[in-house]
Amino acid sequence: MLSVEVRDLWKVYKNKVEALKGVTFSVNSGEVFSLLGPNGAGKSTTIKVISCVLKPTKGTVKVLDHDVPGECNTVRSLIGIVPQEFQGFSDLTVEENVSYFASLYNRKVDVEDVLERLDLIKYKDKKFKELSGGYKRRVAIACALTGGSKVIFLDEPTVGLDPKSRRSLWEIIKGLRESGTTVILTTHYLDEAQTLSDRVAIIFDGKIVKTGTPEDIMREFKKESLEEAYLALMESLGEV
Repeated sequence: MLSVEVRDLWKVYKNKVEALKGVTFSVNSGEVFSLLGPNGAGKSTTIKVISCVLKPTKGTVKVLDHDVPGECNTVRSLIGIVPQEFQGFSDLTVEENVSYFASLYNRKVDVEDVLERLDLIKYKDKKFKELSGGYKRRVAIACALTGGSKVIFLDEPTVGLDPKSRRSLWEIIKGLRESGTTVILTTHYLDEAQTLSDRVAIIFDGKIVKTGTPEDIMREFKKESLEEAYLALMESLGEV
C-alpha cells in the first residue's frame, strides 16, 4: 500500500521560476523514505506541496489516497510535520507543549503514552527552553505524533546535534517505522540516509534523477557508501 504518490508534479512560481519539473515518486506505507539533493534542488518545495503548505502548479499528489490540494483538510489531520526550525513554547513544560498540540486535533490523545514513546516522561515538567537540542527535537516529534499521524515529515531532524543525540534520534526514527508510521525525511547527512532509509530519491534541478535503496545506488556507482555514490552522481550531473 502507498502512503504517498506523486506523479508529474510541477511547481512554477509567479516569477516563472520552475522549482519542480515533473517530479514522480511513491512512498510505501511504513517505510523511511529520504529526499536527498543539494540546496535549491526542490526538496523543501516537494515536501511543502505534499503536506499542503503549497499548491502544485500541475500534477497528481495523493497522501493516504486523498488528493492534494483537493482534500487538504483531511490530509492535514493525518500527517505530522517536524520543521527544522521548530521552537516550541519556551516557558511551557514539555507536557504542556505536547498537550497544546494534542488539543488542536479532534481526537482523544494519550499524552503520557506519546511522552513515553519519546522517552520524555522524566522531562515532562521541565520547561522547553531548558532542554538540550536533542530533547527539543524529541518534543517536536512528540507534538507531531499527537494527531495519531500516519505519515511524519522530518526536515533535517538531526542538524546541529552532537553524535550521541543524533544516534538517539536515529533510534526514535527506527521506532516510528517499526510502529507502522511512514517517515519522509530530508537530510544532508548521507550516513544518516544510508542507515535509516528503506529507499531514497535524489532530486536535482527540480527533477528526480535517481530512486532506489541505498544499497542499489551504492552498487550502481560501485561505491562503499551512499555519500560516495551520491557525490559520483552529482559529479556526473556537473554539480561537483
